[in-house]
Amino acid sequence: MTAGVPIAAQAPAPPRLLASVLRARPEWRLLDPTTDLVGDYTIKQLEELDRWPPWLALDFDRDGVDDIAAVVVRRGAGSASEFTVAVVHGATPDRAELVVPFRPQRIFGVSEGIKDDTVMPLYCADCDANVWYRWNGRAYEPRLHAVGESIRIGGEPGRRSTLFANPHPDAVRTGEVPPCARAQVQEVGGEPGQRWYRVDVVAPSFPRGWVPQQLAMEGVECEG
Repeated sequence: MTAGVPIAAQAPAPPRLLASVLRARPEWRLLDPTTDLVGDYTIKQLEELDRWPPWLALDFDRDGVDDIAAVVVRRGAGSASEFTVAVVHGATPDRAELVVPFRPQRIFGVSEGIKDDTVMPLYCADCDANVWYRWNGRAYEPRLHAVGESIRIGGEPGRRSTLFANPHPDAVRTGEVPPCARAQVQEVGGEPGQRWYRVDVVAPSFPRGWVPQQLAMEGVECEG
């Protein structure tokens, strides 16, 4: 601190891909815990959580080239800070894709989600507010499962969940499965906000069919 003013956080120089976008968008800057996370996290705490520096390099669009996801801050209405996670794809280095819109809610870091092609803005160290996203070819979509991934089929506690012949709630029902049945995604249907998955249930006596996205869960979310 100099003359009562916090010194900006010291972070390694950002990767070239990220630095180029930041130069082109002077209203954006990288997360600075000394001013953006006062009362929440210090740089030392973020380092202990393995959440510093505020960027992550992975191949999010699955093209064989590393991309960069970073916590970015801008000045919003009334000079309040607004936060997002932006991804710069290696194939399109002159643009950034926002994983979530700019909002006043603080984001303290970014991590991979359930797979190394998914990205997760971190709103807290361990809470349900952290949702993972996957690139769908046009945008980052929350909880988008891919073909071949294993899921659990959720639903109301103690009740069996329905499988459908087509990705529509009015479609013919192909059968029911018990709570938290294990399944593998065979096809992705629908559109963002209304996704469906055609699944094979991991048991020979259970039917195949489509389930809506809200029933597709990870094992840690499913009890029983």
